[in-house]
Amino acid sequence: MKNIKTYMLSILHNLSYIGIKDTDSEHLIAKKTALTLIPFYVSLPAISLSILYFYFGNIQASLVPSIYVLISLFSALYLYKTKNFFLFESVQLAMILLLPFVVMWLLGGFAASSFVFIWAFYAPVAAAMYSEKIKVEVLWFSAFIILLFVSTLIDINLIENSQNNFPILILDIFFFLNIGGGLGGIYFLLSHFINNIKKISKELKRDRESLYNLTNNLQSMNKELEHLANYDLVTDLPNRLFFIDIVQSTFKRADLTKKKVAIMFLDLDGFKAINDTLGHEAGDMILKVVGIRLSSVVRASDTVARIGGDEFAISLGDISDIKDVKQIAKTIIKEVNELCHYKGEECQVGVSVGISLYPDHGEDINVLMKKADEAMYEIKKTGKNHYAIFS
Repeated sequence: MKNIKTYMLSILHNLSYIGIKDTDSEHLIAKKTALTLIPFYVSLPAISLSILYFYFGNIQASLVPSIYVLISLFSALYLYKTKNFFLFESVQLAMILLLPFVVMWLLGGFAASSFVFIWAFYAPVAAAMYSEKIKVEVLWFSAFIILLFVSTLIDINLIENSQNNFPILILDIFFFLNIGGGLGGIYFLLSHFINNIKKISKELKRDRESLYNLTNNLQSMNKELEHLANYDLVTDLPNRLFFIDIVQSTFKRADLTKKKVAIMFLDLDGFKAINDTLGHEAGDMILKVVGIRLSSVVRASDTVARIGGDEFAISLGDISDIKDVKQIAKTIIKEVNELCHYKGEECQVGVSVGISLYPDHGEDINVLMKKADEAMYEIKKTGKNHYAIFS
């Protein structure tokens, strides 16, 4: 029994997709699959009614459901071949709206037909659920109301001219088929529609979550890329370009406060010997330690950067007295000269420091760094491991 149910559901699923194009959106697929299933759902009760009408001698009424089934079959084949869903939809809604009223008129009115007109309500319901234009929904509903109103006006004449002699039991069976089948079909439409909406909502939720995760990942990657672009890989200090950007802001603050900015250019003494004897890992360790020691000496508002190789730069803002700069330079030299240890080996480097002042020695950061570099090289010439202010 379970296999039969699965097989039938598989058939219905395949039939519902005969009009689907690869370019259709999820919403359009939901609309098409539901409307495509209408003729397959309606055809079974239509054939049953046709057989019963024929059996009880109402040949004209029996032809109407048969005509619906045949036209639905051909329109479904046409849909499969052409994917022209608009024509299929229009034909289906027109037949579903009109043919139940035709059957009712042929059988002799509302009561004599066991309210077969209820099937016509499929048309405005389907239009309301799947049409994207309010005018179309109103049109189909208005057409249903007009046909219902006309049927009400002529119902007495239909009863008087009716030659319908269905037994009460048969009328009850028809009533069950019409009301049960009609309402059941509407429930089926609504259920299919709601399930598709839920499915689309879940997919949209998954898409939103994926987009949210992707956005977070991109933001994280952007932060990482920004960090890689602005910071040195070994010491995690600002690099040369980022240092220049930071110092430009420091200069602007100095202009407002009327204070000076000291630019220090530092070059390690004895670093190459450690690299050559103990290797680059030892050299990287020295650079990291020096970076930490330099950062510990200056204030949080100051900036320490690695310029490249064994060269560092420092900006000191809010300088009122040159003595403060000299004291910091002495402390830097003392801290850098402290011993380090690498795999049991003692390592020691010194540092030569050149200093320039903003705005005394220039107002361009590149000029100031060059002058600080020149002052540092004067120290290199005269014995290293000391500081000098550009003059």
